[in-house]
Amino acid sequence: MQYLLRSVNLAAWRGPVLGAALVAMAALAQARSATVEEEPQDRTLSWSAFGTVGYARSDQPWHYQRHIDEHGTFKRDTTLGAQLDAQLAPEWSATLQSRLAPAARHDTGWALRNAWAFAAWRPDNDWLLRAGKLRLPVLLRSEQMDVQQTYAELRLPSEIYSLLPANDFTGVHLTRSWNLGDGELSLDLYRGHNRLNTRYWLREGLPGAVPAGALYPDMKVAMQGLVLTWRGPDLTLRSGVHHARVRSTDGTPLPVRPSWAELGPGLGYWQTRNDLPGPGVATTGDAGNLILSASVEAALGGGWSLAAEAGRGHMRTLESGLSFSGGYVTAYRGWGGLTGYATLAAIRSDQRAWTWARTLDTTTLPAGVPGAGLLNASMRLYADTIPLYDQQSLTLGAAYALTPRSKLKAEWLHARVRGTQFIDRPAGEPLTQRRGVNVLSASYSVVF
Repeated sequence: MQYLLRSVNLAAWRGPVLGAALVAMAALAQARSATVEEEPQDRTLSWSAFGTVGYARSDQPWHYQRHIDEHGTFKRDTTLGAQLDAQLAPEWSATLQSRLAPAARHDTGWALRNAWAFAAWRPDNDWLLRAGKLRLPVLLRSEQMDVQQTYAELRLPSEIYSLLPANDFTGVHLTRSWNLGDGELSLDLYRGHNRLNTRYWLREGLPGAVPAGALYPDMKVAMQGLVLTWRGPDLTLRSGVHHARVRSTDGTPLPVRPSWAELGPGLGYWQTRNDLPGPGVATTGDAGNLILSASVEAALGGGWSLAAEAGRGHMRTLESGLSFSGGYVTAYRGWGGLTGYATLAAIRSDQRAWTWARTLDTTTLPAGVPGAGLLNASMRLYADTIPLYDQQSLTLGAAYALTPRSKLKAEWLHARVRGTQFIDRPAGEPLTQRRGVNVLSASYSVVF
């Protein structure tokens, strides 16, 4: 999806605010064992906390996955969170979870936000209705992805976990469960909305209008979906159908496709905005994206286990919108408190998006044409905002449980990347140029 010329507030959290947030989170962790019981006894209030300190460093000067480069960073994986659970009555409860992490809407500073803030009604063991701020129930680790102590991987595969329009939503979530033999079948239905945090890296920008660097368009997304999950002693299966509809928060139309503008005999360019010369660009008020997901996790015996997930997204309205196929397979081997793992993952955008990106990136007006610099930059800008994915990666890592509540992890990742979404491509470099990157990472995760 390409959303051009949106102004973004890049104000960062100031030091005193961040320090106060850290102190508050630490206090919540210290208080986790305190449970307040009121009369009657079915009313309780409990605290918990979690956190990860992670460091990652690559062998390249440009940024990979927003923060990682040859200088190293703590921003990619470090997270601190706390959760308050209130049991209000036998059938009613409420949950608030706050998370401190690198800001999702700009590249500087940190942000404290509520990941969960919902009320729940459970009339019996088979039904659960929740309303408020919730996590999308899409993939195996979707609900606990911030609590990194709960899984072996240092970093969940970006080829599938970075592709959701948003990780959480504000709305309603209904779950129906059935106990079948030694397992449980559940059906999840959800509907809600959220702000979209897609990031684009502009190699050149647009002179006088849009600076080069990170661009965070201000978008809204409405989501709904159906997920079916089977959980047995040694097998978990999950599949889902999800639909997201995206629009600009201020009603700015979204471009459907560029238009060819003839400037003279044998001379022209691709018009990407209606305030540039040409026949006009087709637009739409919003765009829908259909996403299919499938997951499996199985214990194989002898300390071995396997997890695999796949996703397919298709956007029909925007010709260069987010359409992709991606997935991964991870094999685990456990030896007591030590778990080793290896992951193969891949993702690629549909050919239609690649065709538009190559066309816009290689069409160039001669310098002698009046306004050629601006028109050429407008085509590069549009190409930069096409969500292009083409990555294959191999990951080898290990996690060691220091205690039942803490893990120390280390990981090596090798990736081959093209496109726009995983790397901050240097100015002047073609979008289709393939690059390789190696990343070494270490982290310590804990829950209280």
